[in-house]
Amino acid sequence: MTQITSVRLPIDWTQFGWAPEPQLGSITLATGDPAWSWSPAAPAFAVHTHEEPAGAPVEDFTVDHIVLLVPDLGSAVDTLGRVGLDPRLRMQVSGRPAAFFRAGTVLEVIDSPVRDASIYGLALTSSASLEAVSLNWKSLGLEVGTIKPAIQPGRRIMTVHGLDAGLAIMSEDGAARLT
Repeated sequence: MTQITSVRLPIDWTQFGWAPEPQLGSITLATGDPAWSWSPAAPAFAVHTHEEPAGAPVEDFTVDHIVLLVPDLGSAVDTLGRVGLDPRLRMQVSGRPAAFFRAGTVLEVIDSPVRDASIYGLALTSSASLEAVSLNWKSLGLEVGTIKPAIQPGRRIMTVHGLDAGLAIMSEDGAARLT
């Protein structure tokens, strides 16, 4: 199965109290210019690839989904189809066409006015309460947004502000899963 194994973003993961290269479920995170690792091989987007780091497991968190912005959703669907991935869901996200793929984790692909495909950010799922995560991260000096209902029924979400990439944390209660 074609799947994402690692994501690199310009986020210092140690500010969350984690190792520099945390492993959240099946995805290892790294710090630096946006890039990803796939197994067996990455689809042909203008997104850099990198060697998957060893990673240090982090409890209570997994990667819920990765957000990829693309200049043309139709072309992106075709590109992902060439590596055996078909959209599981299509919908509008913030008024833009989007498609969702199962690539180990969920890959959310959004049509956006970008020149080339780019990793925007990611959403994590926490098995701990979002209130506890928010308090902990605020005590570490992070700017955490208000907890609010997510798009997915039965789930809640909060964002972390002041980072160089998008990062949201979601509850797992009532989680709708793409299979």
